[in-house]
Amino acid sequence: MKFLITGLGSIGQRHYRNLKQLNAGEIIVYRSQKGSNKDFVDKFSQEHNPKVFYDLNEALAQKPDAVVLANPTSLHLETARKAMEAGAHVLTEKPLSHNLDGVDELIALAKKKNLIGYVGYNFRFHPLLRQMKEWLDNGKIGEPLSAHAEIGEYLPDWHSWEDYLKTYAARADLGGGVILTQSHDIDYLYWFFGMPKQVSAFENNGSELKIEVDSIVDAVFQFKSGLTASLHMDYVKRPPKRRFEVVGSKGRMIWDYQEKTLTLIPFEANSQPEVIREPAEFERNIMFLDETKQFISCVEGKEKPLIDLEQGADVLKIAMAMKDSIKAGKVIQL
Repeated sequence: MKFLITGLGSIGQRHYRNLKQLNAGEIIVYRSQKGSNKDFVDKFSQEHNPKVFYDLNEALAQKPDAVVLANPTSLHLETARKAMEAGAHVLTEKPLSHNLDGVDELIALAKKKNLIGYVGYNFRFHPLLRQMKEWLDNGKIGEPLSAHAEIGEYLPDWHSWEDYLKTYAARADLGGGVILTQSHDIDYLYWFFGMPKQVSAFENNGSELKIEVDSIVDAVFQFKSGLTASLHMDYVKRPPKRRFEVVGSKGRMIWDYQEKTLTLIPFEANSQPEVIREPAEFERNIMFLDETKQFISCVEGKEKPLIDLEQGADVLKIAMAMKDSIKAGKVIQL
């Protein structure tokens, strides 16, 4: 297979290395001549010597089988459309886009041309989160009643080699903000419980980050089953924290990403908690490798996407409902 990667920032470089590690085929790169982080990219280029194109149409003219979108969020949809019009399957980094404009048309284009559209919510490949979902589906905690998810990480610590104010995560014009950038946690609420029927969200931008996008957000969701879930997201917490708890009629379960544990606490008398730890060999990049393997398998017609364009669109709809709720100061129906 021939792969085109759009962008050579940290995630673009990760995809390049992973495709090489998987011996997936030929890899070419498209990037803007105005790209930032020159030293960071130059170091990578000296090590890997990628074949780079500075014109997207010229890159697509090389007829890649698949395009991996690792450019800023605000460019995802336009790039995906051009890639699919050129006949390429698409793996886009999350989120699918920075708004809903053109999303339905992209889904229709993928169906018309029989192309795979895959959205990179790599936490769906985390072993403890997958175990948690299996427990939920198998009724280990009975009927799910409530949930709470939390993600907090200090933005300036993300990429030590660049000014955080210039990153896509901090810029509205590139589709940044904690809601979209950290939408992994919206995705696994959606994965576990489906589409919420209503959303209410609140924002506090009182931090010292001095950015123009949402940086501290709290949201409450209600689902058709009656289950309620809360979500906290921020760019300010130190040290980082990612945690997910689900309470059911027969017990509760807690995943702690930093502690590397999944805990099941039954409500039955004399029952003991069950604690599972991450496998000793697990490290973060394994999720990306497994995601890429599954995408390739989908392109080869062996599997169906774990996160297709329709699901990516649903997660984006939830994210935009959160933004709409903040702006309007009211509950948004979905």
